[in-house]
Amino acid sequence: MPTYLIASNEMMCRGLARRLHALDLPKPINCRTTQWLQAPAHAPTSAAPGHTPPHAAAQLPPDPADIAVIDCSGLEGDPRAWLDQLHARLAPRRWLVLSDRLDPALVLHAALLGASGCLVLPAAMDLVCAATALVWAGGQCFPRMALSLGGARAPAPSLLCATPPTTTG
Repeated sequence: MPTYLIASNEMMCRGLARRLHALDLPKPINCRTTQWLQAPAHAPTSAAPGHTPPHAAAQLPPDPADIAVIDCSGLEGDPRAWLDQLHARLAPRRWLVLSDRLDPALVLHAALLGASGCLVLPAAMDLVCAATALVWAGGQCFPRMALSLGGARAPAPSLLCATPPTTTG
C-alpha cells in the first residue's frame, strides 16, 4: 500500500517526498493536492512529476493507504471536513495532520477519527520527517496543549498520557 502526501503547497510536498524516501516508507510516495480529495475516486488525476506516473494515477484509491500526511494549512472552510474526506477516501492505517494553527477542535477531531498525530506548522523539515517516522513506527504525537485547550469538552481518556510528563517532554 502506498504513502500519500496531500498538501496545497506543491513545493513543500515535493521537498517532503524527497526527504521521506530515506525513511523506508511504503512506496510509491504519491503527492496529491487537497482538491484531489474532493474528486471522485475513479477519476484520473495528475501526480507531482517524478512521484507517480500519470497512467498509474487511475489505479490508485480506493485502495487504503499505509500512511498519509495531510497539510490542512491555508485551506478554505473547516479543515475537519478535509480530514473526514481523507478518512473516507484512503482509510489510512496511520496518518499525520499538519496545520498552521493550534486548533484544539481540529486536533481532537483528527484523534477521534484515528489520526496518529498532529503537528503545528511552520516546523522544520526535520521535525516533520521525525513526526512522520514516529507515526510510521506506530507512535503518536499530539500537541499536549491542544488537547488541554478543549475547554468544556474534555479529551477522551485514551488520548491522554497515563503517566505524568517528564522534564524532557
